[in-house]
Amino acid sequence: MEESQGHRGTHRGSTIAEGVSQSMMHTSILEREELRIFEELISRFDSLTEAQMNTVGVTPEWSAKDLLAHLAYWERAAAERVREFEAGKSSAKKRTRAQRERINREVVSANRTTPRHVLREELILARSEIVAAMKRAPEELEERSPLAHIIYSQCVQHRGHHLKQLHAWIARLGKSW
Repeated sequence: MEESQGHRGTHRGSTIAEGVSQSMMHTSILEREELRIFEELISRFDSLTEAQMNTVGVTPEWSAKDLLAHLAYWERAAAERVREFEAGKSSAKKRTRAQRERINREVVSANRTTPRHVLREELILARSEIVAAMKRAPEELEERSPLAHIIYSQCVQHRGHHLKQLHAWIARLGKSW
């Protein structure tokens, strides 16, 4: 996903590294890692009270609810890219860092009053499209294939990056709440 390009220094976890051989990715390993990260994110969000969800601190500008809105937006964008890939269309939606930051600000601002459960359901629905595509994919994907790139960059790197932020914030919150 475009948003995650700023995280190029992110290293593949050992599980993913084990799934790569001769520039091939094993779909089953991607699926397991995607599921682990997703379930942990949902669990963390679900563990927070409404007041905690609305307290800024996950990033200097964002609350956990803002992060949930951000993830739901980019997950929908990734699902759209999967649909385009499966339809044989080329996705030329490369965005600049400034464009991604503008989108992020707009998404957060537009969703400040959106109920938490709606954002959660949007994230789950968009993810279900990506999961369905993974299930249709062959067991071995070329590492450079558009589908492997979308799944790895959005579902593993991007979500994983924000899961780390959420973990750290919840740890800080526990000390002060």
